[in-house]
Amino acid sequence: MTRRFARNLGKLSIGLLALAASTAQASLILSPHTATRDGDLAGAAGASPYDAGSASLTNPAGVVGPLSEQIVGAVAAVSFTAKYRDRRRDFNQISNQTPVFMNFWYGLGAPAGWHMGVGVYGSVGSAFDFAADGGQETPFLGKLALVNVGFLAGRELSSKLRVGVQVAPNYVQQSVQLPTPLGPVDFDGINGIGIDGAVGLVYDATERLSLGLSYRTRGFSRLSGNGSVGEVDQKLELELYTPQSVTAAFDYEALPGLHLLAQTKWTRYEDFESGRFNFSDSNALDQPYIADATNRFRHWVALEYTGLSNRVLRIGFTQEPWMIEGEAMRPTLFDTADAMLMIGYETQHEKYNIGFTWGYAAGRHREIAPERNPNFAGNYHNEIRTGFAVHFTWK
Repeated sequence: MTRRFARNLGKLSIGLLALAASTAQASLILSPHTATRDGDLAGAAGASPYDAGSASLTNPAGVVGPLSEQIVGAVAAVSFTAKYRDRRRDFNQISNQTPVFMNFWYGLGAPAGWHMGVGVYGSVGSAFDFAADGGQETPFLGKLALVNVGFLAGRELSSKLRVGVQVAPNYVQQSVQLPTPLGPVDFDGINGIGIDGAVGLVYDATERLSLGLSYRTRGFSRLSGNGSVGEVDQKLELELYTPQSVTAAFDYEALPGLHLLAQTKWTRYEDFESGRFNFSDSNALDQPYIADATNRFRHWVALEYTGLSNRVLRIGFTQEPWMIEGEAMRPTLFDTADAMLMIGYETQHEKYNIGFTWGYAAGRHREIAPERNPNFAGNYHNEIRTGFAVHFTWK
């Protein structure tokens, strides 16, 4: 690695960390895709991760190839609606949020046969803001944004096998407001840094079939900030663990230009239980970030048609059941029960590509009985009514 390459990488890293600190909100507790090609496919790109989003979020082996010479930018906005109703307290409120998040990728070339690149992407997040109701003076507010700066490197081990690794420091911000027996909790924008990583491979079994396998490590971030509980000003610390996961995928060219993609991911959501809120002067409120989680599989299926001249059509679908047990739910937490449909259109040119994405995600109603969750019983429902994204690739 030359000194010039090292200097450029250092400058770029500083710029990306600054960007991470000022952008990006994800709209799900764990994002199933980013705003690039893998967004068109609802995230089902683990066996053909040649776009910035799927290489960063799903399978770092995608850095091996043209991606290491490209620059990619994407921006997306979603209309996120959450509903919470508790008849016991006559509480019935709707939270409408419009998170905007960006993705950026910069290819660093292939020095000494190692394909390299660095990107910024949001991988974890939620956005809730329920107004006070039913005699309750304190709103339910919970916002979490975790933005990764992923450094990727990989190489081709043979004509059929590519491998990649990722190291991803992150910036995290959390806000929370809710009523408690000790008075209203109010902490706005506690923040901190952390790290996770990933390894992956892509194997071209035949000319028409590619297989992908990847593993993401458990992440850790430490946040802190000042706020209040009741009339007492104090400090809050949050140790946040994000879950490890294993993803397996295939990409099969069923007809000339028509690709069938499928993917499954097992996520160890129990890792969230290791995270903990620690109040400096209200120890009775110390609790796990998520008290009771269930490990889950998320499944994907998608189609990609490349048979049109300089145009690509994509459609993807993904779903996952809830992962938070009913006794651990509260209005400031996002559960993963959703069914998501994404549609994408991309035009490809000699020096650049431009793509557009539309999506819709329907959550599932959850009715939690008071005897199971005496503090936060009621009906929960979340959905992303519309989501739009645009992405550019400079070759």
